[in-house]
Amino acid sequence: MWFTGLNFNVSDPEAFARCVEGIRKSISTPDHFFCSDNLITWNKNLGFLGNQRFWDTVRRNSTNNIELSIIWRTYILCWFARYAKAINGDFVEVGAYEGNTANIILEEADLAATGKSYFIYDAFDHSEKDINHAMPEHGPDLYNKVCARFDKYEFVKVVKGYVPDSFALNFPEKIAFAHIDLNQAPAEVGALRQIIPVLAPGAVIILDDYGWHAYHQQKEAEDPLFAEYGLEVLELPTGQGLVLNHYS
Repeated sequence: MWFTGLNFNVSDPEAFARCVEGIRKSISTPDHFFCSDNLITWNKNLGFLGNQRFWDTVRRNSTNNIELSIIWRTYILCWFARYAKAINGDFVEVGAYEGNTANIILEEADLAATGKSYFIYDAFDHSEKDINHAMPEHGPDLYNKVCARFDKYEFVKVVKGYVPDSFALNFPEKIAFAHIDLNQAPAEVGALRQIIPVLAPGAVIILDDYGWHAYHQQKEAEDPLFAEYGLEVLELPTGQGLVLNHYS
C-alpha cells in the first residue's frame, strides 16, 4: 500500500519531493509507504487504506485534496465514532467548516440508526477580529450550504455562532463523542469547560490541533484544564489529541 498526499509547512517542495523519493527508494518495503499530512512512515500494514467502503465515504464527502490528505486523521475519528455509539450521549462537532468531516463520521458510524443527535457548531464566517485564520469558503452563504447538506438528517443540529456562546442556543445534556477543531486556544478552552462536565463515562474527545507545533498554544492552554478534571491527553502521530473519560 503506497499513499502520498499534501504536506504542510514545506518551504521547498522540490527538495522535499526528492527527499521523500529518496526515502522510498532506500527502504526494503517501498510498497508499504505513507507520506501525507506531515506523517511519513513505512513497513506498516496501513489496513485502513484498503477499506474500499471507507474510501468511498471519504471521497463522496470531500470537497478538496486536504480531506483526502488527512485520511489517517479521519480514520481515527471514524474508529472512535463507532466506539462511542455504545456510550450514552450525543455527538458534537466544534468547528465544522463545510461539514465534510461530520458527514464522513455520521455515515461511517451509521449514526442514523442510533437515536443520537449530532450537534455541529461553527461561525461559518470570518472577520478580521478572529484569532483563527480564514478559510476559502467562509462567508455569508456557508451556513445555509451546510444546513442544506444535512437537511435530510433530522438528528443533525447545525448551530451558527461563536463558540462557546453559541452553546446556549442548543447543547446536549450528555456527550459521548466530541471532535474539536477551532484552530485557536481561547474558544477551544471555553468549549471544553462546558463539554467536559457533561461527558458520559467512557466518552471520547478528539482534538484536531493538539499535537501540531503551529497550534502549540492550544496544548499549553488545554493541558492544565484537563488536569483539573483528572484527565490527560494522548498526543497521536497524526497531530491529534485523544482524551478518554474514564470517570463515572
